[in-house]
Amino acid sequence: MILIVGATGYVGRYLTVYLKDKGYDILALGRSQKVQPFFKENEIPFQYFDMNDEESYKALPSENIEAVVCLSACLAEHETPVEKFFEVNTLGVYRLLEFCRINGIKKFILSSSHKVYNDINKEVIAESDGISFKGDHSPYIISKIAAENFVDYYRKDFGIEGIILRFTGVHGYGEILGHLNKDGSYKKSTFEIFFERILEGKKIEVWGDQSIKRDHIYIKDVLSAVQAAIDAKGVTGTFTIAMGKGYSQYDEAKALNIVFGGGKSEIELHPEKPGLTRGYIYDITKAKQALNWEPQFTDMVELYTDYKKEWESKKYHNYHLILQEQAPKTL
Repeated sequence: MILIVGATGYVGRYLTVYLKDKGYDILALGRSQKVQPFFKENEIPFQYFDMNDEESYKALPSENIEAVVCLSACLAEHETPVEKFFEVNTLGVYRLLEFCRINGIKKFILSSSHKVYNDINKEVIAESDGISFKGDHSPYIISKIAAENFVDYYRKDFGIEGIILRFTGVHGYGEILGHLNKDGSYKKSTFEIFFERILEGKKIEVWGDQSIKRDHIYIKDVLSAVQAAIDAKGVTGTFTIAMGKGYSQYDEAKALNIVFGGGKSEIELHPEKPGLTRGYIYDITKAKQALNWEPQFTDMVELYTDYKKEWESKKYHNYHLILQEQAPKTL
Protein backbone atom coordinates (compact mmCIF):
# COMPACT_ATOMS: atom_id res chain seq x y z
CA MET A 1 0.00 0.00 0.00
CA ILE A 2 1.04 3.60 -0.74
CA LEU A 3 -0.05 6.28 1.75
CA ILE A 4 -0.67 9.65 0.03
CA VAL A 5 -0.50 12.41 2.65
CA GLY A 6 -2.01 15.68 1.45
CA ALA A 7 -4.24 13.87 -1.04
CA THR A 8 -6.95 16.54 -0.89
CA GLY A 9 -4.69 19.16 -2.48
CA TYR A 10 -4.22 20.01 -6.14
CA VAL A 11 -1.42 17.53 -6.90
CA GLY A 12 -2.85 14.95 -4.49
CA ARG A 13 -6.18 14.64 -6.31
CA TYR A 14 -4.44 14.03 -9.62
CA LEU A 15 -1.95 11.61 -8.05
CA THR A 16 -4.49 9.40 -6.31
CA VAL A 17 -6.43 8.81 -9.54
CA TYR A 18 -3.22 8.33 -11.52
CA LEU A 19 -1.78 5.71 -9.17
CA LYS A 20 -5.12 3.91 -8.80
CA ASP A 21 -5.41 3.68 -12.60
CA LYS A 22 -1.86 2.31 -12.72
CA GLY A 23 -2.87 -0.50 -10.36
CA TYR A 24 -1.31 0.71 -7.10
CA ASP A 25 -2.99 -0.01 -3.77
CA ILE A 26 -3.36 3.45 -2.24
CA LEU A 27 -4.91 5.22 0.74
CA ALA A 28 -5.66 8.93 0.37
CA LEU A 29 -5.04 10.95 3.54
CA GLY A 30 -6.02 14.54 4.22
CA ARG A 31 -8.06 16.98 6.28
CA SER A 32 -10.46 18.66 3.84
CA GLN A 33 -13.99 17.32 4.13
CA LYS A 34 -15.04 19.22 0.99
CA VAL A 35 -13.00 16.92 -1.25
CA GLN A 36 -14.47 13.65 -0.01
CA PRO A 37 -17.05 13.47 -2.85
CA PHE A 38 -14.14 13.49 -5.33
CA PHE A 39 -12.67 10.34 -3.78
CA LYS A 40 -16.07 8.64 -3.65
CA GLU A 41 -16.70 9.41 -7.32
CA ASN A 42 -13.32 7.93 -8.24
CA GLU A 43 -13.59 4.95 -5.84
CA ILE A 44 -10.47 5.93 -3.93
CA PRO A 45 -10.26 4.99 -0.23
CA PHE A 46 -9.96 8.14 1.89
CA GLN A 47 -9.20 8.64 5.57
CA TYR A 48 -9.09 11.83 7.61
CA PHE A 49 -5.52 12.58 8.68
CA ASP A 50 -3.75 15.43 10.44
CA MET A 51 0.05 15.22 10.39
CA ASN A 52 0.26 16.76 13.87
CA ASP A 53 -2.52 14.81 15.55
CA GLU A 54 -1.54 11.72 17.54
CA GLU A 55 -4.95 10.08 17.15
CA SER A 56 -4.64 10.32 13.35
CA TYR A 57 -1.51 8.17 13.46
CA LYS A 58 -3.18 5.57 15.67
CA ALA A 59 -5.90 5.16 13.04
CA LEU A 60 -3.44 4.50 10.19
CA PRO A 61 -2.66 1.01 8.89
CA SER A 62 0.86 0.02 9.90
CA GLU A 63 1.49 -3.17 7.93
CA ASN A 64 2.28 -3.83 4.26
CA ILE A 65 3.01 -0.17 3.54
CA GLU A 66 5.41 0.16 0.64
CA ALA A 67 5.89 3.92 0.78
CA VAL A 68 4.65 7.19 2.23
CA VAL A 69 4.30 10.13 -0.18
CA CYS A 70 4.09 13.50 1.59
CA LEU A 71 2.46 16.26 -0.47
CA SER A 72 1.21 18.33 2.47
CA ALA A 73 2.54 21.85 2.77
CA CYS A 74 1.76 25.21 4.27
CA LEU A 75 2.23 27.44 1.24
CA ALA A 76 4.11 30.71 0.98
CA GLU A 77 1.40 33.30 1.59
CA HIS A 78 2.52 36.61 3.10
CA GLU A 79 -0.11 36.66 5.86
CA THR A 80 0.71 33.12 7.08
CA PRO A 81 2.10 33.12 10.66
CA VAL A 82 5.74 31.99 10.66
CA GLU A 83 5.12 29.20 13.17
CA LYS A 84 2.53 27.64 10.83
CA PHE A 85 5.22 26.90 8.22
CA PHE A 86 7.22 24.90 10.73
CA GLU A 87 4.21 23.19 12.29
CA VAL A 88 3.19 21.71 8.92
CA ASN A 89 6.25 21.69 6.67
CA THR A 90 8.82 20.65 9.27
CA LEU A 91 7.26 19.08 12.38
CA GLY A 92 4.62 17.32 10.32
CA VAL A 93 7.30 15.73 8.15
CA TYR A 94 9.31 14.73 11.24
CA ARG A 95 6.25 12.98 12.74
CA LEU A 96 5.60 11.14 9.47
CA LEU A 97 9.21 9.96 9.39
CA GLU A 98 8.88 8.76 12.99
CA PHE A 99 5.78 6.80 11.95
CA CYS A 100 7.83 5.21 9.16
CA ARG A 101 10.69 4.33 11.54
CA ILE A 102 8.43 2.81 14.19
CA ASN A 103 6.52 0.71 11.65
CA GLY A 104 9.43 -0.37 9.48
CA ILE A 105 8.33 1.56 6.39
CA LYS A 106 11.38 1.82 4.17
CA LYS A 107 10.46 4.47 1.59
CA PHE A 108 9.53 8.12 2.13
CA ILE A 109 8.96 10.60 -0.70
CA LEU A 110 8.84 14.30 0.13
CA SER A 111 7.37 16.97 -2.13
CA SER A 112 9.67 19.97 -1.80
CA SER A 113 10.10 23.17 -3.79
CA HIS A 114 12.42 24.83 -6.27
CA LYS A 115 12.15 27.90 -4.06
CA VAL A 116 15.10 26.55 -2.06
CA TYR A 117 17.18 27.86 -4.99
CA ASN A 118 15.54 31.27 -4.54
CA ASP A 119 18.58 33.53 -4.90
CA ILE A 120 20.91 31.39 -7.00
CA ASN A 121 21.68 33.45 -10.08
CA LYS A 122 22.78 31.03 -12.79
CA GLU A 123 21.62 30.36 -16.33
CA VAL A 124 20.90 26.70 -15.48
CA ILE A 125 20.54 25.56 -11.86
CA ALA A 126 21.37 22.05 -10.62
CA GLU A 127 21.07 20.30 -7.25
CA SER A 128 24.82 20.66 -6.75
CA ASP A 129 24.47 24.47 -6.69
CA GLY A 130 23.25 24.30 -3.12
CA ILE A 131 20.41 26.24 -1.55
CA SER A 132 19.53 29.85 -0.80
CA PHE A 133 16.76 31.12 1.46
CA LYS A 134 16.89 34.86 1.05
CA GLY A 135 13.94 36.75 -0.37
CA ASP A 136 10.22 37.17 0.19
CA HIS A 137 9.44 33.60 1.22
CA SER A 138 12.26 32.96 3.68
CA PRO A 139 10.21 31.29 6.49
CA TYR A 140 8.55 28.97 3.97
CA ILE A 141 11.88 28.08 2.36
CA ILE A 142 13.65 27.51 5.68
CA SER A 143 10.82 25.20 6.80
CA LYS A 144 11.15 23.16 3.58
CA ILE A 145 14.93 22.95 3.92
CA ALA A 146 14.54 21.77 7.52
CA ALA A 147 12.11 19.07 6.34
CA GLU A 148 14.62 17.96 3.69
CA ASN A 149 17.28 17.70 6.40
CA PHE A 150 15.00 15.47 8.47
CA VAL A 151 14.60 13.16 5.46
CA ASP A 152 18.40 12.98 5.10
CA TYR A 153 18.79 12.31 8.83
CA TYR A 154 16.33 9.41 8.80
CA ARG A 155 18.06 7.98 5.75
CA LYS A 156 21.50 8.08 7.36
CA ASP A 157 20.53 6.95 10.86
CA PHE A 158 17.56 4.65 10.27
CA GLY A 159 17.96 3.41 6.69
CA ILE A 160 14.73 4.92 5.35
CA GLU A 161 15.01 5.41 1.58
CA GLY A 162 14.25 9.11 1.43
CA ILE A 163 13.62 10.76 -1.93
CA ILE A 164 13.15 14.53 -2.08
CA LEU A 165 11.46 15.90 -5.19
CA ARG A 166 11.97 19.64 -5.65
CA PHE A 167 9.14 20.63 -7.96
CA THR A 168 9.32 23.82 -9.96
CA GLY A 169 6.05 25.71 -10.58
CA VAL A 170 3.41 23.09 -11.39
CA HIS A 171 1.10 23.95 -14.27
CA GLY A 172 -2.25 22.37 -15.02
CA TYR A 173 -6.02 22.62 -14.79
CA GLY A 174 -7.35 23.10 -11.26
CA GLU A 175 -4.43 25.06 -9.83
CA ILE A 176 -4.70 28.35 -7.97
CA LEU A 177 -2.27 30.82 -9.52
CA GLY A 178 -3.48 34.10 -8.09
CA HIS A 179 -3.82 35.28 -4.50
CA LEU A 180 -6.72 33.80 -2.53
CA ASN A 181 -7.78 35.48 0.71
CA LYS A 182 -9.54 33.70 3.56
CA ASP A 183 -12.81 35.50 2.80
CA GLY A 184 -12.85 34.06 -0.74
CA SER A 185 -11.76 37.27 -2.49
CA TYR A 186 -9.29 36.61 -5.26
CA LYS A 187 -6.66 38.52 -7.22
CA LYS A 188 -6.02 36.93 -10.59
CA SER A 189 -2.57 36.04 -11.87
CA THR A 190 -1.15 37.20 -15.20
CA PHE A 191 -1.78 33.75 -16.68
CA GLU A 192 -5.43 33.82 -15.63
CA ILE A 193 -5.88 37.29 -17.14
CA PHE A 194 -4.27 36.14 -20.41
CA PHE A 195 -6.54 33.07 -20.42
CA GLU A 196 -9.74 35.06 -19.99
CA ARG A 197 -8.87 37.70 -22.59
CA ILE A 198 -8.03 34.96 -25.12
CA LEU A 199 -11.38 33.25 -24.51
CA GLU A 200 -13.04 36.60 -25.22
CA GLY A 201 -10.91 37.25 -28.32
CA LYS A 202 -9.41 40.37 -26.76
CA LYS A 203 -5.93 41.83 -27.12
CA ILE A 204 -3.23 40.65 -24.69
CA GLU A 205 -0.51 42.94 -23.40
CA VAL A 206 2.74 41.22 -22.43
CA TRP A 207 5.06 43.36 -20.33
CA GLY A 208 8.77 43.21 -19.67
CA ASP A 209 11.94 41.65 -21.03
CA GLN A 210 11.00 38.51 -22.97
CA SER A 211 14.54 37.14 -22.81
CA ILE A 212 13.63 36.18 -19.22
CA LYS A 213 12.37 32.60 -19.27
CA ARG A 214 11.01 30.35 -16.57
CA ASP A 215 11.03 26.59 -16.27
CA HIS A 216 7.68 25.18 -15.17
CA ILE A 217 6.36 21.62 -15.25
CA TYR A 218 3.03 20.12 -16.26
CA ILE A 219 0.98 18.31 -13.63
CA LYS A 220 1.08 14.99 -15.50
CA ASP A 221 4.89 15.02 -15.55
CA VAL A 222 4.77 15.54 -11.77
CA LEU A 223 2.66 12.38 -11.49
CA SER A 224 5.09 10.29 -13.51
CA ALA A 225 7.98 11.65 -11.42
CA VAL A 226 6.31 10.52 -8.19
CA GLN A 227 5.64 7.11 -9.74
CA ALA A 228 9.29 6.87 -10.77
CA ALA A 229 10.33 7.66 -7.18
CA ILE A 230 7.98 4.97 -5.83
CA ASP A 231 9.32 2.38 -8.26
CA ALA A 232 13.02 3.26 -7.89
CA LYS A 233 14.96 0.56 -6.04
CA GLY A 234 17.73 1.55 -3.64
CA VAL A 235 17.61 5.18 -4.74
CA THR A 236 17.85 8.07 -2.29
CA GLY A 237 18.65 11.76 -2.62
CA THR A 238 17.33 15.06 -3.87
CA PHE A 239 16.03 15.63 -7.39
CA THR A 240 14.81 18.73 -9.19
CA ILE A 241 11.63 17.98 -11.15
CA ALA A 242 11.19 20.49 -13.96
CA MET A 243 10.81 20.74 -17.72
CA GLY A 244 14.51 21.40 -18.23
CA LYS A 245 13.78 24.33 -20.54
CA GLY A 246 12.29 27.77 -20.13
CA TYR A 247 9.59 29.86 -21.78
CA SER A 248 8.89 33.58 -21.67
CA GLN A 249 5.47 35.05 -20.92
CA TYR A 250 5.21 35.86 -24.63
CA ASP A 251 5.84 32.18 -25.47
CA GLU A 252 3.09 31.17 -23.06
CA ALA A 253 0.67 33.75 -24.42
CA LYS A 254 1.26 32.57 -28.01
CA ALA A 255 0.62 28.93 -27.08
CA LEU A 256 -2.51 29.83 -25.10
CA ASN A 257 -3.78 31.89 -28.01
CA ILE A 258 -3.29 29.00 -30.44
CA VAL A 259 -4.98 26.37 -28.26
CA PHE A 260 -7.78 28.34 -26.58
CA GLY A 261 -8.33 31.21 -29.01
CA GLY A 262 -7.50 29.81 -32.43
CA GLY A 263 -4.79 32.46 -32.75
CA LYS A 264 -7.38 35.27 -32.96
CA SER A 265 -6.17 37.49 -30.13
CA GLU A 266 -3.59 40.16 -30.86
CA ILE A 267 -0.50 39.96 -28.65
CA GLU A 268 1.12 43.31 -27.96
CA LEU A 269 4.60 43.53 -26.44
CA HIS A 270 5.56 46.27 -23.97
CA PRO A 271 9.22 45.69 -23.05
CA GLU A 272 9.40 49.12 -21.41
CA LYS A 273 6.88 48.15 -18.73
CA PRO A 274 7.81 46.14 -15.60
CA GLY A 275 7.61 42.37 -16.01
CA LEU A 276 9.41 39.37 -14.59
CA THR A 277 12.62 40.32 -12.83
CA ARG A 278 14.44 36.98 -13.04
CA GLY A 279 14.17 33.67 -14.78
CA TYR A 280 15.21 30.13 -13.93
CA ILE A 281 15.94 26.97 -15.87
CA TYR A 282 16.85 23.69 -14.18
CA ASP A 283 19.22 20.85 -14.98
CA ILE A 284 17.17 17.65 -14.64
CA THR A 285 19.98 15.23 -15.57
CA LYS A 286 20.08 13.72 -12.08
CA ALA A 287 16.38 12.78 -12.14
CA LYS A 288 16.70 11.37 -15.65
CA GLN A 289 19.61 9.15 -14.68
CA ALA A 290 18.69 7.99 -11.17
CA LEU A 291 14.89 7.83 -11.47
CA ASN A 292 14.72 6.94 -15.16
CA TRP A 293 12.26 9.80 -15.58
CA GLU A 294 11.88 12.67 -17.98
CA PRO A 295 9.05 15.09 -18.77
CA GLN A 296 6.76 14.33 -21.69
CA PHE A 297 5.16 17.77 -22.00
CA THR A 298 7.94 20.15 -23.03
CA ASP A 299 6.17 21.87 -25.93
CA MET A 300 3.77 24.59 -24.78
CA VAL A 301 1.16 23.96 -27.48
CA GLU A 302 1.07 20.24 -26.64
CA LEU A 303 0.92 21.06 -22.93
CA TYR A 304 -2.00 23.47 -23.33
CA THR A 305 -3.80 21.05 -25.65
CA ASP A 306 -3.85 18.48 -22.86
CA TYR A 307 -4.68 21.21 -20.33
CA LYS A 308 -7.70 22.11 -22.46
CA LYS A 309 -9.01 18.52 -22.29
CA GLU A 310 -8.87 18.61 -18.49
CA TRP A 311 -10.39 22.10 -18.40
CA GLU A 312 -13.32 20.91 -20.51
CA SER A 313 -13.88 17.76 -18.43
CA LYS A 314 -13.70 19.62 -15.07
CA LYS A 315 -12.80 16.34 -13.35
CA TYR A 316 -10.12 17.94 -11.20
CA HIS A 317 -11.99 21.14 -10.41
CA ASN A 318 -10.81 23.28 -7.52
CA TYR A 319 -12.41 22.99 -4.08
CA HIS A 320 -11.27 26.30 -2.60
CA LEU A 321 -13.80 28.93 -1.57
CA ILE A 322 -13.58 31.67 -4.20
CA LEU A 323 -16.24 34.34 -4.58
CA GLN A 324 -18.12 33.41 -7.74
CA GLU A 325 -17.83 36.84 -9.32
CA GLN A 326 -14.03 36.80 -8.81
CA ALA A 327 -13.27 33.19 -9.79
CA PRO A 328 -10.95 32.87 -12.81
CA LYS A 329 -12.27 31.12 -15.90
CA THR A 330 -9.30 28.76 -15.76
CA LEU A 331 -11.26 26.90 -13.08
